[in-house]
Amino acid sequence: MIESKIILGLMRVQNKTCSEIEKLITEALNLGINFFDISDIYCNGEAEKKLGEVLKNNPTLRKRMIIQTKGGINLNNGNTYYDNSYQYLNKALNNSLNRLNLDYIDYYLIHRPDIFIDKEEILKFYNENINSKFLNFGVSNFSKEILKYLKDIDIKVNQLQFGLGHQNLINREINLNTNNKEGLESDDGLFFYMKRNNISLQCWSPFQYGMFEGSIFNKEKFPELNDLLDKLSLKYGVSVNAIAIRYLLMISDNIKVIIGTTNIDHLKDSSKALSISLTKEEWYSLYKASKNPLP
Repeated sequence: MIESKIILGLMRVQNKTCSEIEKLITEALNLGINFFDISDIYCNGEAEKKLGEVLKNNPTLRKRMIIQTKGGINLNNGNTYYDNSYQYLNKALNNSLNRLNLDYIDYYLIHRPDIFIDKEEILKFYNENINSKFLNFGVSNFSKEILKYLKDIDIKVNQLQFGLGHQNLINREINLNTNNKEGLESDDGLFFYMKRNNISLQCWSPFQYGMFEGSIFNKEKFPELNDLLDKLSLKYGVSVNAIAIRYLLMISDNIKVIIGTTNIDHLKDSSKALSISLTKEEWYSLYKASKNPLP
C-alpha cells in the first residue's frame, strides 16, 4: 500500500463518538489519506480505545489503513517520565494492541528518548516483535547521536516538530557561517543525517510556532507571513494550511506531515496541498516571512 504524504493524527478524538470517528477516517481515506497516527498516552489510552472500537465495529476499514502508535512515556498517575526499557516497551506495545483490537501495528514508535536507553534492549525488543507485532519501527524526537547509537536497528521514521513556525531542523544549514543566531545554533545535522539514511521525517504540529505557543496563522504575531500565505492561497486556489503543508512537503521526498484536525472541512482543505506545487522562490519567501534570516 502506498503511504499518503499527509498523516491524520487522532490525538483529539476523545470527545467524538465512534460513528463520528469512523466518518472522519472514511473521509480521509476518500481523500487519499491512508496513514493514521496515535499514541498510548493520548487521552490516557482513550484515543486508542476509541479507534479500537471503530475498527472492531467496521473491520474492513483496517485493510485500507496504515496505523501507527507510540509508547515509551510513562504517565504513572501524573508523574511523567520516559522509559525505553525492553520490559516497559513490550508491555506498552501489548497494551496498545489490546486497546486497538489489533494483532499487529503497521508502525511502532518510541515516543520520547529515555536517557537510560540501552541499544541491546531496543534490539531485543525489535527482533522479537518485528513482522509479528509491528511491521515497521521508528522513533519520535530523537537526536542524530541516538539514531547513530541505534544504527543496528532498521529505524524507518523520526517524528519531529517542524513547520513554518518551528524550523530549527534547517535553520543552521541555511545560516551556517554567519553571525545569525540561527547559524550558531546546533541541530547536530539531524535533517541531512535522516535524509542520507532514508529515515522518514514526520512533521508534528506543523501549524504551531515555538513549543505550542500558538498558531502561525496569528496575523498579529506573523503579519508578513500571513499576508504572503493569503496571496499564495488566492493564487493557487487552496487554503493557507494547504500552502503551509506544501511548504514542508517540497523540501524532501522523505517528509510526511501530521495534521491533527477532527474537522472534515479542514481535512479537505489540507488535502489540497497534494494538488499544488510552489516555486523555489515562493518557498524562500515563506521562509523569510516566518522571521528567519536569509544571508
